[in-house]
Amino acid sequence: MKHRFMRRAVGIIMAATPVAAFAQMLSGLTGVPDTSYSNHSAFQSSLKSHPFIKLVQEAPDAAVAEKHNVTYCTIGARKLNLDVFYPKEKAAAKRTAVIMIHGGGWRSGNRSQHHPLMQKLAALGYVCFTPEYRLSTEALFPAGVYDVKTAIRWVRANAALYQVDTARIVAMGFSAGGELAAFMGTTGNMPLFEGPGCNSGISSRVNAVVDLDGTLSFVHPESGEGDESKRPSAGTLWMGYTRKQQPGLWEAASPLSYAGANTPPTLFINSSVARMHAGREDYIRILSENGIYTQVHTFDDAPHSFPLFDPWFQPMVRHINDFLQKAFTAKAVQGRTNITVAQDGTGDYRTIQDAINAVRAYSPVHINIHIKNGTYHEKIIVPSWLSDVSFIGESREKTIITNADYSGKFMNADTSKKEKFSTFNSYTVRVQGNDITMENLTIENTAGRVGQAVALHVDGDRFVIRNCSLLGNQDTLLTAGDSNRQYYANCLIAGTTDFIFGNATAVFQDCTIKSLNNSYITAASTTPLQQFGYVFFRCKLIANDEAKKVYLGRPWRAYAKVAFIECEMEEHILPEGWHNWDNVANESTACYAEYNNKGAGAATGKRVAWSRQLSAKDAEAYTLSAIFRGWLPVK
Repeated sequence: MKHRFMRRAVGIIMAATPVAAFAQMLSGLTGVPDTSYSNHSAFQSSLKSHPFIKLVQEAPDAAVAEKHNVTYCTIGARKLNLDVFYPKEKAAAKRTAVIMIHGGGWRSGNRSQHHPLMQKLAALGYVCFTPEYRLSTEALFPAGVYDVKTAIRWVRANAALYQVDTARIVAMGFSAGGELAAFMGTTGNMPLFEGPGCNSGISSRVNAVVDLDGTLSFVHPESGEGDESKRPSAGTLWMGYTRKQQPGLWEAASPLSYAGANTPPTLFINSSVARMHAGREDYIRILSENGIYTQVHTFDDAPHSFPLFDPWFQPMVRHINDFLQKAFTAKAVQGRTNITVAQDGTGDYRTIQDAINAVRAYSPVHINIHIKNGTYHEKIIVPSWLSDVSFIGESREKTIITNADYSGKFMNADTSKKEKFSTFNSYTVRVQGNDITMENLTIENTAGRVGQAVALHVDGDRFVIRNCSLLGNQDTLLTAGDSNRQYYANCLIAGTTDFIFGNATAVFQDCTIKSLNNSYITAASTTPLQQFGYVFFRCKLIANDEAKKVYLGRPWRAYAKVAFIECEMEEHILPEGWHNWDNVANESTACYAEYNNKGAGAATGKRVAWSRQLSAKDAEAYTLSAIFRGWLPVK
């Protein structure tokens, strides 16, 4: 596959005359700098949807030296310059170099936009470079690629001057610069893309990549590049042909086309704008197959230009620093199948999230993360690119993961930023990956009775959790994804209002469901296409002294489906059993069913008329295989 892309690239890029029947678009070569994308314009645009943001300003550091307008190559009459930021104090060892490539659709933007980031990283001990490169107003692809590779060669040639370790050179970029950084990582020393720039004969290979919301493919189905409906797209202006005219060229310009065994460790930091990381999952999968270390961090609800703004700037810096501390030594970690977390330092990691971050993306083998007893004050994400991982606590009662976020809580101590948590990011633990198993743990949200505060949020498929306690108040457990299947066995789930909610297909078997006040247990949002929603087998429904009037459920969405089968219900369950959420129309669409339950709360004589009592034959249809569409949780 890679060689096919190479042949296309050679045929198209190196041709002396335009190919096929299409004339190359040269109207974009104005020779006039495009200033439409700047920090100020990005701020004004993002402020409309994110009124709490603040533009990060330059902040010179007394410990950091700066050199500006250093010429790294001259092409004809055109001088290509870069700026350098480096620690003034001499180091005992050579330093990691970071080459920061600005964004702007390969047409606008400038290197000064990321001076605040360079100042911050240089203060942490990195030597940082911000090169300019020829944009599409000056020259078409691959001229900009040639320029960035020339800048990398210049950094290597001048490594001694800045105490740079030539084995630790990092290509980092934002947006279009992120695409270029990934391109540097996948095409190191590839003759086709070296170009006629300066310092020929010196390696242009980089040793790590940091991609800040840059696309990995121009032709991937997720890509937003190539829309010509209103004006020529940024990609068209850069390459001189539309994607329809020359798909091979667009493919050849994509980093994903060259990802493979020689690609260096890569960090992705992304906004929630999906098209800006087109091809990321395929790219990570290729790296994983080759045992190459990756990290991914996504800022939910962040605008595309998040690297320029607070509140994302400082977390971004932490993620970059953390990755670069691990990137050059992380390879040995990737082959581990058993990882231990212990707060006292006797394990491989002290925090659960650090252990998760060390697991190889798309690992071909099952990974066990053993968690020693302790109270882990963490907000944890198991990302979508991790699968087939088990989290095994030392004991259910003493291995506790806890957090206290809730909907409406300010995300930052500085409340003037006005960014607040919602229900969907208030979780203590969020599981996005498939085939994740959890055992012998307590997961709790201790925010109290302050509204929605999720303990466990699961939006992965084939999720299994056994012998665990899920503790909270309103919205304790969010089961997300109408195509996802989840299995809860021998678990305690406690809460107040709608404390089991969502649209996944979920089975609760031999679980204890504890109500903490007068309210509702379930709030299913099953879709019309799902045959099953929530099914409770042999569960015990109990309550504390405060809860005396509890409904089995109410429909969060009209087609909610919930069944209680052979469960034990105490007297806190109301005789009518179910609630229509004050909408009579829900009574004709919701499917609430019961079979062979027992206890004071299981009497069926006064159940609402629109609920259903299953016959023995009806109940036979509720098997794990049928509910989970052929998948059976491994015991």
